[in-house]
Amino acid sequence: MRQLFAVLLAIACIPILLKRKIPVGPTLLLAGILAGGTAGILPAAILEAFTDVFTSQASLSSVLIVIEIGMLSYLMNCYGILMKAERALRILVPNPRAIIMLLPTMVGALQAPGGAALSAPFVNNLGKEMGLSKAQRSNINMIARHVLMLLLPFSTNMLIVHDLVPDLSIPKLAVLNLGFVVLMQGAGYFFLLRHSQPIDMPKAAAAERLDALGRLLFALSPIYLVIILKAAFNIPYTLALIFSMLVVFFMSDKEDFLKRLKCSFNRNTALMIVGIYFFQNIVGRMAEMLELFSRLIGGQTGWAFLALVALVGTVFGLSTGLMYLAVGILIPIAASLPYTSESARLIALSYTFCWSFLGYFFSPIHLCQLLTDQEVGCTVGERYHNYLPFMVVLPAITVLLYFLYHLILP
Repeated sequence: MRQLFAVLLAIACIPILLKRKIPVGPTLLLAGILAGGTAGILPAAILEAFTDVFTSQASLSSVLIVIEIGMLSYLMNCYGILMKAERALRILVPNPRAIIMLLPTMVGALQAPGGAALSAPFVNNLGKEMGLSKAQRSNINMIARHVLMLLLPFSTNMLIVHDLVPDLSIPKLAVLNLGFVVLMQGAGYFFLLRHSQPIDMPKAAAAERLDALGRLLFALSPIYLVIILKAAFNIPYTLALIFSMLVVFFMSDKEDFLKRLKCSFNRNTALMIVGIYFFQNIVGRMAEMLELFSRLIGGQTGWAFLALVALVGTVFGLSTGLMYLAVGILIPIAASLPYTSESARLIALSYTFCWSFLGYFFSPIHLCQLLTDQEVGCTVGERYHNYLPFMVVLPAITVLLYFLYHLILP
């Protein structure tokens, strides 16, 4: 219980430190030290959690990916490439509410840390035209950004689930997750876009739309090149992003490219991602808390199962800003419980997967959210005040779907 208290205390202190104008990176470093010290982790282990950010290949790779995505986004913005994509999309889809949700979803195919930074400038610009507040702009980018994470069989967390439960049908899991995704997008529209200001959109002929499609694909090619290189040739994201920046060089007018490349490096973003991984490393060293939650859920059924999965998914998602830790703990436990049918097992695993997502989604150290807030200029207080309806509706959707699926599936 001491470790759980330490995590909750540290999470509660994050918005307080941010309100005092302490940058996100130092805030997360301080929160990690507080969590570790309160939990009784030795100073040497806390220091090791920090050095692991730079010595662990996985952590260091993620740090570099986030920095590179930020650089790619900056360059595509500087040379007007994202603006070209927006103009083409306005011709293809003459509905601003559909556009502002569609582009983050498309960019969301890039399953890499901090990928939301690529769609954030676009959502910010269009959202201003639509009269959306900073929090609305920030949150709509997040709502739309994470659609494919819950559906694509090759998304990181789906692959983790497949490794943990090899006999589970991932396509069937995606079909059940689709219900949650559709209702989440509906909630996003209702709470964030319903009262947005209308914008005049051009009415285009079929030939113009075909031309716009070509221009859209060309403008987004630096982003989709990363996906293609990773999927087809297993080229690491760090290297693939360098290729993409090179593509931007050839797509641009090349004016002051090296100068702009240098300016694209953001120290605050670099320190932010270091702070996030340090905090995650601290939580990962709290073995007693992990064991406590495993014992609590094991053997539970019915409402007790639903409540404990929600609790564990929330705690681990909020405290780490990651989905895979909650998935790694909860999915094997949920898969091992006794069920009356395969459908019942699949429904329970979909419920578990969605709650692992919700804890991560609402986390104060969710990297995509922090990067989006940084682009839009939204504060933590503004973001969470705007999120209040979602904190009620999205959990309710998971419970509703759990019982609805039990009614309609054999």
